Amino acid sequence: MRKILTAVAAGALALATLTGGPIRPTQASSHREAPLIVADPLAANPDVYAFRSPEAGREGFVTLIANWIPFQEPSGGPHFYKFDDNVLYEIKIDNTGDGVEDITYQFRFNTQFKNPDIVLGMAAPNQALSGTGGIEPLITSNEDPDYNEPQLYTVTRQNRPGRTTTQLAGGLITPPNNIGERTTPNYEAALAQPAVYPLPNGGRVFAGQRDEGFYIDVGAVFDTLNLRSITDTGGVDGLSGFNVNTVAIEVPIQELTRNGNVPASATADGAVVGVWATASRRSTTVLRPNGKRLATGPFRQVSRLGNPLVNEVIIPLGLKDTFNSSTPANDAQFAQFVVDPQLAKLLAAVFGIAVPPPPRNDLVSIFATGIPVNAVTGPNYTTFLSDGRPHEMMRLNVAIPPSASPNRLGLLGGDVAGYPNGRRVGDDVVDISLRAVAGGTPFTPPTNAPPNSTLGDGVDRNDLPYLTRFPYLGTPHSGNTKTGKPHEHHQIIPSSE
Repeated sequence: MRKILTAVAAGALALATLTGGPIRPTQASSHREAPLIVADPLAANPDVYAFRSPEAGREGFVTLIANWIPFQEPSGGPHFYKFDDNVLYEIKIDNTGDGVEDITYQFRFNTQFKNPDIVLGMAAPNQALSGTGGIEPLITSNEDPDYNEPQLYTVTRQNRPGRTTTQLAGGLITPPNNIGERTTPNYEAALAQPAVYPLPNGGRVFAGQRDEGFYIDVGAVFDTLNLRSITDTGGVDGLSGFNVNTVAIEVPIQELTRNGNVPASATADGAVVGVWATASRRSTTVLRPNGKRLATGPFRQVSRLGNPLVNEVIIPLGLKDTFNSSTPANDAQFAQFVVDPQLAKLLAAVFGIAVPPPPRNDLVSIFATGIPVNAVTGPNYTTFLSDGRPHEMMRLNVAIPPSASPNRLGLLGGDVAGYPNGRRVGDDVVDISLRAVAGGTPFTPPTNAPPNSTLGDGVDRNDLPYLTRFPYLGTPHSGNTKTGKPHEHHQIIPSSE
């Protein structure tokens, strides 16, 4: 394995030298990881998930999830949080290993205003104000006339750029935000689950607000790793109490593979696919006198995310916006930062630990090429998908079935169905990534010992339970808790997974 990875890394560095410099950015994504995306939160993509559907009866499907609009204060009304009608949201799949998308699922949104003359926003008691009804409850279904700012959306599938485009569904409606018990009572059953729509291929789709399922002691991590705890527990989930906007789509396995078949084994040809998400805006925006905007010109990518935390902790500041406007096909320009990551040096300085010296071929395999069959993970495990060049994207082996006993540490916890084989909603990608960069894994035996192999941010679960059914991310926090701001609470509730 080392020879393979060394060759890949050497090739990546050579290609980086030949690129002639970075691509110039347009705008820039994750929670707040790049300078330009801070000013464009409606296009910011904090998390991507890809996993075999574990729900009973859905064994032949893969679930793809992309989140947007991070750090949503649940009470942030009256217009609350909506997808941007001017943004093209996409989930992309590469099944050939060249870093170019072979399949793209596109989501476009269109906001309606049922009563533009009312002073309120997303929820407006139209019947009550016209003298025809009371005010409780206001929104009891997604078609309720009091849902004053519904968004409709379309879902299309595009095969390899320039080839066929098929609309899978149109006129679908997103549920309102979880405003509060008076306005959106019985939220999950009455509004969220009815917004899960069937697709012609037997899959399902959802777009709407969800709980922020990523858990991390974010304040401590970005205070130069001033962690409250460097083990599994003892930290504070800094994303507790916040929501996100989610697009989730479930598709048959055979619609993702390059040969159109369900792989017979984990090492079968075509078993691994690469996944990432992007957001794009029109190249020109005109501000009109009435305050509205006219967006014209071709779409330009402003956001990109595959594996979690790559742009935050691997890509240097001067290239973060460039990363968000680039594609996996052009990732040779970033290879040097994977081979010799600054974060490893920071971990060594802060915690006084020894870390593996460069070149970090173990990290190249995780982030840039996928893990080939090797003696460490055995003959039946691989996430390798590469044409010999580095392509940063999340890799999922669609032939590995869901785990009967999921472990939050994924592969490091002996669970081959978890990260870095795709990413499930409960995978502890922070602890996994800290240990990988510190060299606390079996891929780097000299440093695979405590504290390198036990590093963590002290947060080992989400603040709310995940769903055991599609779309898996939990019910969004209510905008009215009557007990203070939700994000001031850090109670950890055991997951239903």
